[in-house]
Amino acid sequence: MARAFLLLGAALLLSLTTFVLTGSRAQAAPIGPACGTCQGSIYEISYDGAPIASTATTETWRITYTIDTSGYAGGGTRLDTVALKVSAQLVDADLVAAPGGVALWNEFLGGLNANGCGGAGGGFDCVEATSVGVSPVVPGGVYTWVFDLEMATGVLATGTDEASIKARYVNEAGVKVGDLVSENVTLTLVPEPSTLLLLAAGIAGLAPRRRARA
Repeated sequence: MARAFLLLGAALLLSLTTFVLTGSRAQAAPIGPACGTCQGSIYEISYDGAPIASTATTETWRITYTIDTSGYAGGGTRLDTVALKVSAQLVDADLVAAPGGVALWNEFLGGLNANGCGGAGGGFDCVEATSVGVSPVVPGGVYTWVFDLEMATGVLATGTDEASIKARYVNEAGVKVGDLVSENVTLTLVPEPSTLLLLAAGIAGLAPRRRARA
């Protein structure tokens, strides 16, 4: 009986884990490579479902922006600028990880235009490489930027296509090549491993216990 219960619990855990990890992605899949301005790359922004800090009026969310450039076919040689928007009420922003290290990137509140960061666009956070020579090479691999974004409480853009991403590809002279990437996206929910461990522990705790024999 106990063995059957544990097997049932394991099956339930596997089902719930699959739903959390893949079910949510089914609703918020990465975009590309064939979207309007994707140019062969694949783009995704994700979060773990809970703010990393909060005050009486604000929340700070850790947002990961990932670009897979292995299929890039836009004619540029570098990816030197990216921007994202996950709330219209952005208060502050901090880049915490980036290709080559955050010291190689300058950060600005605001959007991205053909000339780089500094374009109009409330709610955007934009980062650009300090020089073309340190920016990621394309076509290349998978590049990731991690942001801590502080915003008013309860305004994280989790709805379908409610968030936005931008990116700029350039040549070795730093001149934009091809389209300026500008797309609406849906935030992907990626739960922390600790969440899944708690779920497993809860299911395990439901198993019937065998009484100790005298």
